[in-house]
Amino acid sequence: MKQKNEANSVESELNNDIDEQAVAWFTRLRADNVTGEEKASFFRWLNQADAHRDTFNEISKLWGDADLLQALTDAAQKHRIVPHKKIILARVKLPLAMAACLALTLLFSNELAVLMQGDYSTGVGERKTVYFDDGSTAMLNTDSAIAVSMDGPQRQVELLKGEIYFEVKPDPSRPFIVQADHSTTRVLGTRFFVHQKSGSDEVRVVSGRVEVTDRRTLKQPVILHDREAVSADASGLGETLLLNSTLSTSWVNGFLVFENAPLESVISQISRYRTGVVIYKDNTLRGLKINGRINLRESDDMLKVLGKNLSVKMTYLTDWLVIVG
Repeated sequence: MKQKNEANSVESELNNDIDEQAVAWFTRLRADNVTGEEKASFFRWLNQADAHRDTFNEISKLWGDADLLQALTDAAQKHRIVPHKKIILARVKLPLAMAACLALTLLFSNELAVLMQGDYSTGVGERKTVYFDDGSTAMLNTDSAIAVSMDGPQRQVELLKGEIYFEVKPDPSRPFIVQADHSTTRVLGTRFFVHQKSGSDEVRVVSGRVEVTDRRTLKQPVILHDREAVSADASGLGETLLLNSTLSTSWVNGFLVFENAPLESVISQISRYRTGVVIYKDNTLRGLKINGRINLRESDDMLKVLGKNLSVKMTYLTDWLVIVG
């Protein structure tokens, strides 16, 4: 009787959406305590229609896809997490599991080093404003850290990870220096962003004037003015560009604002404020142009808010894994 009740419970949770039914069965069948009656119920559902079989096969193929496994590993490294659901760990091959464990161990060591060096930091989804004695401020975006030295002839900030928005109090006798992986930014008084990404830095100026130097080649610096930006990587400084979107700066005001922005760009920004992985079932959706804004205070629900306002289906395999399309 107990097994029958459990099977009925699973069936009762299924709604009329075939994708969600397939996800529910996929999830349940990988649990440790799945019963024989539940398996029998699954096969009854599977044989009800060709659409059931086709959709379940799609979910199964997606789960076993090498790109997905790599995405899971990359996200675990980036966010210092592993999925809590047993279904995620049960089918991972041993070499991948060993590699992921090694990567997470190395990552933990790196994160510990950042925490020991940093004077201020934020977690995923958190923002924080730091007030310096000279009257300048630094707003740390999600998952960021800085080390600060305000003594001596220069005011110095080292960006250890993430993104910072600076409002610098003018002081001609004491320049304000921001060092990141690939760049050194020197200012006297201005408002600007420095974003240390994977493999590159990006400096964006809201107002004022900054001097950006590539730390590797030490070539002629680039001078940026209002609404200009430049990137720096291992090959040097890139081309100076105009800021033509508010998406990269709107987080300071507590929102992500997008104007005719590709869906992939918006989801990439949202992913910085939440843990987990987003996979595209339909790659044509990546370029879908959208407009709107999302409140950063709702970081856990930003994808759901986005999905409700778009004609785009988002399936939650777990809270940690979302399928778009």
